[in-house]
Amino acid sequence: MIHVLRLSITASDELVARHLEAHREWVRRNCDAGLILLAGPAVNGGGTVVTADLSDEGVRRLIEDDPWHQHDVATYEWTSFDGRYASPGVITATGMNEQVLLINVATTDDAEESVEALAKTVDHVSHAPGFQGSRLLTSLDGDAIVNFAMWSSKPHFDAIFDDPEFRRRYGVFAETTNHAKFRLYRTSRIISPRN
Repeated sequence: MIHVLRLSITASDELVARHLEAHREWVRRNCDAGLILLAGPAVNGGGTVVTADLSDEGVRRLIEDDPWHQHDVATYEWTSFDGRYASPGVITATGMNEQVLLINVATTDDAEESVEALAKTVDHVSHAPGFQGSRLLTSLDGDAIVNFAMWSSKPHFDAIFDDPEFRRRYGVFAETTNHAKFRLYRTSRIISPRN
């Protein structure tokens, strides 16, 4: 389950300021650990934290570790949801798991044609078991495109090559490129912004 934590400030501005840097470090540390996906101040005050796929006990430990909780600076409103859909690149699982990230880089003389052919290929596999989404990127100078896609596991990805229609569509895409090469990746480390 994905969890959304709404923090409401219950302490004086002085107490907030005293523990603000420790709270920010808690956010950074847990972003880097892959436990927090998003966090920031809310428009109407307080803040919001969106966690990765954690157990209820994992969320309780996360909250208890926050200096703002430890020093009664904020209270937490907590809601959970089944995060079935995520934009490619948003990895909701924590730690080592079976998810793989496909990065397919292709050089081309006609980025628009290549993207169109690749989009038809990806659209075909979007119904395949284990497919979790794709993002097609075009370089600013227009000579390269990238398919950035998430799969639940390597066996799920490998299975698409048994599909003759996928192979046909990928062949059409390959004809629009000068060179294309894909690799599969897993997360090694997460580094969050320090500002």
